[in-house]
Amino acid sequence: KNPDKLQLGGEKRELSIFFSDLAGFSSFSERLTPAQLTTVLNEYFTAMTDIINEEGGTLDKYIGDAIVAFWNAPLDQTDHAARAVRAAIRCQQKLEELRPHFRTLSDVELSMRIGINTGEVIVGNFGSRKNFNYTVLGDTANLASRLEGANKSFGTLLMVAESTWQQLGEAVPGRLLARLRVVGRTQAVPVYEPFSGVPPPGDVLARYRDGISKLEAGDLAGALALFEANPDDPPSRKHVAAVKAWMRDPSGFDNGV
Repeated sequence: KNPDKLQLGGEKRELSIFFSDLAGFSSFSERLTPAQLTTVLNEYFTAMTDIINEEGGTLDKYIGDAIVAFWNAPLDQTDHAARAVRAAIRCQQKLEELRPHFRTLSDVELSMRIGINTGEVIVGNFGSRKNFNYTVLGDTANLASRLEGANKSFGTLLMVAESTWQQLGEAVPGRLLARLRVVGRTQAVPVYEPFSGVPPPGDVLARYRDGISKLEAGDLAGALALFEANPDDPPSRKHVAAVKAWMRDPSGFDNGV
């Protein structure tokens, strides 16, 4: 409807950026025939992209098995953070539903990690004068990608930055994971886990949150005891390892991870 907008250039906007990746893709892709791999990826991409579209997202690109999408461009969406997180939760739930099908189809166990960050980026058409993509540039997009990868360390499937979490209100249950130090940033970034499936039991969550409070207060021994009481909770296990390292060498402790 607006062909005059199809030109090189961009604008600064606050977006919510979604970055997903399949866990262990390289290892299982080598075991599949080209036909199997194509079938699995296309079915997976179709299911995930349909959800992103239904939530009003803009598909940026596919990078191998990764999906990059964003909200609040080109159309204004005041609830872009909620849309992005809702899409992520629905994607995880859909993959859970489809996992037996993919297992039958190719004998692989598909698991997806997602990172979401909200902030200012440059969004627009970038490329050559004849061929270009509508995409985003900026640190906000880079951080979304880093949060996706950080899920591996915490044993989580969905991680969002504080900038996203603050816009959700009470709509989505979840928990603070850590104050994460990432490459290229001097300040630690608070990151959260919105629950995409059945949340941990109440007693586990209570001990976890009390452990975080003691950690922030500098009570390492108290925090360790609480986290160790949650042996089946991956983020608690992550904190056990971190606290033990700080107890051996307190110089690295800064009330975060």
